[in-house]
Amino acid sequence: MSGDLSRIRGICFDLDNTFWDVMPVIERAEQAMYDFLAQRYPRVTAAMTVEMLRKARQETARAYPQMAHDFTFLRRQTLADHAREFGYAEAMADEAFEAFIQARNEVVLYDDVLPGLDRLGQRFRLFTASNGNADLRRIGLAHYFERSLCAREVGALKPDPRLFHKVIEGTGLEPQQVVYVGDDPALDVVGARAAGMLPVWINRDGVQWSAEHGPMVHTVRTLQDLGGLLGLE
Repeated sequence: MSGDLSRIRGICFDLDNTFWDVMPVIERAEQAMYDFLAQRYPRVTAAMTVEMLRKARQETARAYPQMAHDFTFLRRQTLADHAREFGYAEAMADEAFEAFIQARNEVVLYDDVLPGLDRLGQRFRLFTASNGNADLRRIGLAHYFERSLCAREVGALKPDPRLFHKVIEGTGLEPQQVVYVGDDPALDVVGARAAGMLPVWINRDGVQWSAEHGPMVHTVRTLQDLGGLLGLE
């Protein structure tokens, strides 16, 4: 583990699986979208299950590799394709996506998140950089952060250094003055390291570090642990 923690002035966070467990959220959101389609656009759900809709979105992702960074585009495009297939107006895509994104932003925060952000925000400048399309304004967390960016706004997915660099562009901070906190070794740790930030792996489930991701890095299980790592009392 390397990096001078005494130089840290900013903390940038991942969102999904760092602040909340994302899989139950996505499953509920996809079900909410499906229920909306069943009520308003029943020809779609008469022919397709939730799993079939999920596979169709994966096929869209393969068809538009240049849009891999934009999860919102991929979902909307898939829904627009379904609208045409089943003889509905393309407005179906916007309406069904809104049903999805509303539920997608109904998250259950880990217990340590709010007290951790309150504590960390007293000392450090806070940011987020995520591959996903969670909306911190809808969730109610936006006020904690100086800037929040997602991959679709930058045109690059983690671990591409561009997302890490863009979130602190113009802030006066250098990458080595920022820790990046995330749960995914390949996306968050490797990406932050490549961008010149100090990676901190949030390992809530106590899984084993894999050498394929390089040398071991600073590891915490909660935001309280992060505060301790960064010298907060």
